[in-house]
Amino acid sequence: MAGKSLLVCAVLLLISGPVFSEQDFSLRIAPLAVIPIGDAAGYFVPGFGMEAAAEWAPLSFLGLRIGGGYSQIAVETGTAFSFFTGKLGPVFRWRPLDRLSLWAEGNAGMFQYQNGGNDDSDTLLSFGGGLGADIHLSPLLALSVSGAYTRYNLYNNRSIDTMGINLGVRLSLSELFKKDAAIRGEVKEQYPVFPVSYAWYEENPVAMLRVVNNEKTAITNVNLSLYQEQFMSRPSSFAVIPRLGAGESMDMPVTALFNESMLSLTENMSANAQVLINYRQLGSGKETAITMTLPVFHRNAMSWDDDRRAASFVSARDPAAQSFARYVETVVQTRKRPVLPLNVQYALGLFEALNVYGMNYVIDPASSYVELSESASSLDSLNYPYQTLFYRGGDCDDLSILFCSLLEALGIDTAFITIPGHIYMAFSLGQDTAGIPESDLIRHGDQWWMPVEITVTNKGFLRSWRIGAQEWRDAGEEGRLYPMKESWAVYPPVSVPDAVRRAPAMPEETVFITALEESLNRVGEFIIRDRVQELEGEQARYNELGILYGRYGIFDKAAAAFTKAGHSDAAINLGHLAFIEGRYQDAILCYEQVVLNLSDDTQGWLGIARSLYGAGDFPRAGAAYSDVVRLNPALAGLYPYLGSYREWQGRPRSYADRLGSTVWANSAALKELESRAEDTPIRDETREGTPSDHIRKNENSETIIRKADSQI
Repeated sequence: MAGKSLLVCAVLLLISGPVFSEQDFSLRIAPLAVIPIGDAAGYFVPGFGMEAAAEWAPLSFLGLRIGGGYSQIAVETGTAFSFFTGKLGPVFRWRPLDRLSLWAEGNAGMFQYQNGGNDDSDTLLSFGGGLGADIHLSPLLALSVSGAYTRYNLYNNRSIDTMGINLGVRLSLSELFKKDAAIRGEVKEQYPVFPVSYAWYEENPVAMLRVVNNEKTAITNVNLSLYQEQFMSRPSSFAVIPRLGAGESMDMPVTALFNESMLSLTENMSANAQVLINYRQLGSGKETAITMTLPVFHRNAMSWDDDRRAASFVSARDPAAQSFARYVETVVQTRKRPVLPLNVQYALGLFEALNVYGMNYVIDPASSYVELSESASSLDSLNYPYQTLFYRGGDCDDLSILFCSLLEALGIDTAFITIPGHIYMAFSLGQDTAGIPESDLIRHGDQWWMPVEITVTNKGFLRSWRIGAQEWRDAGEEGRLYPMKESWAVYPPVSVPDAVRRAPAMPEETVFITALEESLNRVGEFIIRDRVQELEGEQARYNELGILYGRYGIFDKAAAAFTKAGHSDAAINLGHLAFIEGRYQDAILCYEQVVLNLSDDTQGWLGIARSLYGAGDFPRAGAAYSDVVRLNPALAGLYPYLGSYREWQGRPRSYADRLGSTVWANSAALKELESRAEDTPIRDETREGTPSDHIRKNENSETIIRKADSQI
């Protein structure tokens, strides 16, 4: 009967396990060696038995144990006494090591004995206590060893005292039935997630998570990963904790490996994500997941907690920016001035192209840098380059982002400039100012930077540059310059997937070229203004003044200066102006005036040959070239195309080529040409059948240079 009762009790305890799964509930089974002690040792011999007990521990150090068992001892004559016991009592625990628990218990209960010799039996009281240790093999299973004292009270103040030695196993029903690992995560801080900075979050947190170990022992190799189904291809591990003791906690930054799909988000959303936690406890692997919500903003959103964040919007790969920049590059290449840094000319060309395109500075009251930059937590909405081109307008940050993207698409380094309440941009000139006043530039690191106030698109490039320089000077120590490449190292650039479908219309080319020429002239005049003041008013230096203007492409003022100079070098230079502009007939007339008086003037004959070639009169160009070969073979070697259809060296293909290859006539011009020709091989391939006397003076000094109107 007692055995059945114990079995029923054990089954009930097992079934009730899930009820107690949040606390410590365990089952212990152990074989038993029973040793009589005291007076009983004189009558009984050692025996054996089996015990089972269930333990409920609502506290880590205190629990309640209920159990029962069967044991048998015999008198020396061989008669056996059997005991069926049931007992209940408190148990006190101490866990000095993760794998070792020590405990002590006290108990009281009922027992039923049977005397095998005379079939006597009865149910009486017992009490006792014990000491033991559990060696934890895993969170689920432990090896249990204990020693216990029990007094069986009989009639007439008699009793039987025994000492029991147990060696068994302990099964944790809490571990068996509980669904979740006993580790807790709590989001302590939450940060906004901006799609434009999606790559930044691989190294920087979206949240701070507190991990609390509620297991009974230390856990090891705690691997924390984040997964968000919509914006992540796979879970990304953001932390590994080697060991976390029982009851300990640790705050960890949560990073994420987002993908580009985040850039398609046009509205704010709350994205559910999971923190996946894998760890080991006493050699057993466990895992759990914690749900958290990420506040993800739309793809244009950004905060000004770090001004460098805006660098992510600057992209040299934006298709619209690339298309616009390459168009401008092509036009500038045909009209460029050799003495101005190419970076300046590209920036100037882009600036004027945007003005012709109809770009406007528009202040957005709901998204003003002046207001939002004062609060790091305020959110701003910035445009990508293709959007600003499509809208044909934007505020200071939008226009700065666009202009930087256009220049970066051409391989020119750019930077953001921030001053109180404003952001604009600058581009690099490298380590050389190329004669540009240093007072209107910014020195940062080992480079010179030209500031551009992009918001005054209708004022011209010169004005925007000078305003930008003045703003930098006025800001003093509050001004900051952030090179784009340095900012990209922290906030990588992105390109929105659907930008490829937004190709911009290009500025009308003839209008753009006119604006480009006028702007180049204004910038050139500003750069050379001090030198012009030195040369003006001196008759002997008008040719030098004209050359200065000519090198910068300011041809109207160059022509006026050459006309005032009134000598052969100035006449050659007037011919150069006409040649550069493609007015070959006017150029020939200017060169003719010189060679009529100075028949051996090499630059005059060279100018005639080049002008005839440019006009398409190749036979006469070859004849004139033969005179250059005769007068100065080294110089002729620089222009072999004039004497051969197969040669391309020295052949100008555009206005820029003609301007760049021009050597202006003065006392040092011929020496300069000759120095350029020293290492050039001489090739005389003058076309056959073209008599050189067709373009020389005859004995009566009469010109025989025919205008050939049908060819020129």
